[in-house]
Amino acid sequence: MTGALSWEQVLIAVAAAVVAAAIQGSIGFGFSLVVVPTLTLIEPRLLPAAILLVALPMTIFLTYRERHAVDLRGLALTSAGRIFGTGAGLWLLTIVPDDDLAVLMGSIILVAVVVSAFAPDFESRSGAHLSAGVASGVMGTAAALGGPPLALAYQSRPGPVLRATLSASFVIGALMSLTGLLIVGRIDGSHARLAVELLPGVALGLWLSKRTIHLLDRRWLRPAILIFAGAAGIVTVVTGISA
Repeated sequence: MTGALSWEQVLIAVAAAVVAAAIQGSIGFGFSLVVVPTLTLIEPRLLPAAILLVALPMTIFLTYRERHAVDLRGLALTSAGRIFGTGAGLWLLTIVPDDDLAVLMGSIILVAVVVSAFAPDFESRSGAHLSAGVASGVMGTAAALGGPPLALAYQSRPGPVLRATLSASFVIGALMSLTGLLIVGRIDGSHARLAVELLPGVALGLWLSKRTIHLLDRRWLRPAILIFAGAAGIVTVVTGISA
């Protein structure tokens, strides 16, 4: 079990959770992009389990908030892909050094961002949702960064559809990943304690997101997705190289 965080470290993590939840509630993903680098600096041994534990109630709430817009067919395909991706992510955790894994995951995200920037309709092609589910399962389990692959697959869909479907997929994926991490002994009480400490920050961030949703949905949703997905890739690669 990892040691308890100081109150200063907890405050930093909570502040990051406020920003992260506001982003997640606005564009459908991005929570891990902010919180993972923060926890990497504070106590990397709390990853990825603590993030998955606090993300579960958050994504349940977001799914309920826009439940009318869930793409059930896409959800089924991405969920099927996540079954295979979760297993692959657990396997990677056991054989690939953490630093190398971060560089690999970040590089894949960056390639996907470049492809989607020049081929914005790629998400409509056969197998895109299934492939996104596999990639999300791998990255979500291995590095708590399962959002970018799914967001890229839905980047051209209306905001409510993107947020609702991604949130529902995250609920399913988080349950899969947490089950797998529990089986391999990668969850303990310190992860649950931090998740509880972050919940107030998450609640505030979700409240703030209600003020930004409509602005982004008008014209800025797709650019925001590409920017944050690209940033996720860069941060992950840099973290792996500099560790």
